[in-house]
Amino acid sequence: MTDYAALAAPVEQALRATRAQVLAAYRAVADPERFKEDGSAVTDLDLALEAELAAALLPLDSRYGLHGEESGVLRPGNPMWHLDPVDGTANFSRRIGIFGSQVVLMDGHEPLFAAVYEPLVDEYTWAARGAGTWHEGRRVMMPDRPRKHAVIYVDISRSGLFEERRELVMEVRRAAYKTRALGSVAIHLRDVAIGAADGYLGGRRQITPFHDLGPGALLIREAGGLVTDDAGADALVERRVGIAGAPHVHRWLSAVVAG
Repeated sequence: MTDYAALAAPVEQALRATRAQVLAAYRAVADPERFKEDGSAVTDLDLALEAELAAALLPLDSRYGLHGEESGVLRPGNPMWHLDPVDGTANFSRRIGIFGSQVVLMDGHEPLFAAVYEPLVDEYTWAARGAGTWHEGRRVMMPDRPRKHAVIYVDISRSGLFEERRELVMEVRRAAYKTRALGSVAIHLRDVAIGAADGYLGGRRQITPFHDLGPGALLIREAGGLVTDDAGADALVERRVGIAGAPHVHRWLSAVVAG
């Protein structure tokens, strides 16, 4: 069996090597905002980091393909790296300091290795199938707090789950301790995995790319949590609704969505 945990060190090196470039770009005067056809923001940093990280990931194993958010398929193959160079680009472009880089190695719908790096605070989190979740060198397991003490992240996209059922936000807000929307699914799901938050609820009309949902799904599952869709199935299959959290919170959020 392949030891996917062995990828942790070279991926960490590649991600941490981007920090100086990210800090310099963050401190510089922001460029005028640019948007892709899907309405999401894009910056020169997205393009530069994707090229740099792809160049570091591709040599790790010639059998692995790579798909970048900005460039599409750079090399076919299975398993396939899915790379999001800046998750939270809208935050970065407006100098809101919540964003990160994330990568996941997928075998079909199954994540094998994942990592999230938050450059402003220089924190690296990774997980490998069967090897647990590790944050800054320490293995982590999610606490299972009662919902009255739970912090829940919500992905309040303009389309999808919350546009169609706006009452969901208020229902979650009334029952949880706090709700937050940070603008980066990488940080949302990473925080749930390490116990900084307790649950995540999001949904979109369009299919969510693997580079958005895949990394956090593995981090949470290897830390003892659950990530499903609104039918209780694997969220990485349909990739439209994501319900994540420790078992107690996940059951509650699932019941809220089910109505």
